[in-house]
Amino acid sequence: MENVTELKKIEELRGKNVILLFGKTRAGKSTFINDAYEKKVAKSTTSIESDTNEISYVNRPIRIGHLDVLLVDTIGLGGSGKNYGTVAFGKNSGLSVTPEDHDRISFTQKWLDILYPGKRKIALEPTVKGILYFIDIWDAAMNEDNIRNLETFKSLVGKKVLGSVAFVTAKWAMEADKTMRKRNAANFVKWGENIRRDFPGASLVRLDDTTGRLDEEDLNDLSPAERRKKKEEYHNNAMRVLQQLLNRPATQPLLAQSEMNHGLAFPEAMGETTLWKTTFEHLSKDVENAVRRNSKPGGLLNTLVNFTKRSRS
Repeated sequence: MENVTELKKIEELRGKNVILLFGKTRAGKSTFINDAYEKKVAKSTTSIESDTNEISYVNRPIRIGHLDVLLVDTIGLGGSGKNYGTVAFGKNSGLSVTPEDHDRISFTQKWLDILYPGKRKIALEPTVKGILYFIDIWDAAMNEDNIRNLETFKSLVGKKVLGSVAFVTAKWAMEADKTMRKRNAANFVKWGENIRRDFPGASLVRLDDTTGRLDEEDLNDLSPAERRKKKEEYHNNAMRVLQQLLNRPATQPLLAQSEMNHGLAFPEAMGETTLWKTTFEHLSKDVENAVRRNSKPGGLLNTLVNFTKRSRS
């Protein structure tokens, strides 16, 4: 998309005010960016596969209060959660990881590469001022997929910046739909219980609050004046969340950034990170499950070995 730049190294953003956006595929990250800018600057998706294949930022800052801020859109974490944990033999007994785990592998590889400063130690600054993790409010299940996503996220950001993390619930039903709003509110409570327990200091907010959210088809059915009004509401919702986040900016770097800053070669530096260890633990569990279910798990073992080799090359 125009005005969007792939993030290669975190050094590109040194001295900037940066907000990172995380969450599952289709959770609303790219839509949020478009709402904030009041135009389409990030590609959003309605499919179960992520349209965000790289970590990128809008190179035109957005003004929030007295700050110019860059929004960084990331690879979606585990997507639909369907068929989680199923490892089946394909041709030549080849086994593969689930699409959800593939998303997390890509996420881990790209972020560790971005945060790697080279074989030197550098003075770390809190370039990242705030972090948003998007939750589709209709996603109520705290299943293994969601658990792994949150574990992966926490292993990247760490505990010291949780005060600057906001979990953003998106896609609320329209306020007039009382039944659906009641279901949304129940899911909000469930997510809140988990977040307070596992992410102390982080906040949980309602993006759409009292306005709800129409999909693009319904928006197009409105009159031009009604559509402009809705778009303005969505913009105000996004700006409210961003302003609240910047009221408590991070004063520490990300955990993975600190862990990569040891002056080591990339393989050794990567192996020292909590993010890498968490991803490897997830894959190891899948291998163990495959071994229990199958007598010839070689395909999956080869997949894991090859992934390890690629990550360390």
